[in-house]
Amino acid sequence: MRKIDFNLNFQGFNNNEKILVDTGIILALANEYDSWHNTVKNLFEQYVINEDDKPIFLFINPTILNEITFLAGKPFESYKRKHPEIDLKEVNPLELIDLTVDKVKELIKNDVLQVASGNKNTVIKQLEVFKELGSADAVNASIADHYNLSFLTVDNRLVNNMFKIRSKLRGVPRVYFTSSKHQSY
Repeated sequence: MRKIDFNLNFQGFNNNEKILVDTGIILALANEYDSWHNTVKNLFEQYVINEDDKPIFLFINPTILNEITFLAGKPFESYKRKHPEIDLKEVNPLELIDLTVDKVKELIKNDVLQVASGNKNTVIKQLEVFKELGSADAVNASIADHYNLSFLTVDNRLVNNMFKIRSKLRGVPRVYFTSSKHQSY
């Protein structure tokens, strides 16, 4: 497992690389109020959407979708707390949640995101790593491990925890991440 900062001298993903995209990445891409939105949007525009020469395959799973639907309103709430001087009365938080979920749905419908599901082996791996990674992250890491998917996240705690147990996640070739200095707030 190699850790690769997607902001530090990053040259793009490997040709035909298969990558599990973590919840924080999808949420940041779909929600303009997320503190990672600009960084993730730039990554996708430069290395995913406009990269015709190097096709890559992006995956999510039902657990990631579950987290997205649960967390869809959090970026706006966080933005409001961090920017009390900005009048956001015209913004309807429920519409933002719908907009975020609709953007994710479009990415799936347009085959930008493919769905990888678990099986008996991934569930067993999940049970082996949940104490180190947490329950939802264990699902995602076990699926990435089983299908030999790289992992794309903005969760540095998760990156460090995955790296600590890399001997249990030999199927994950690369973990793409970046530092919190690239958050907009």
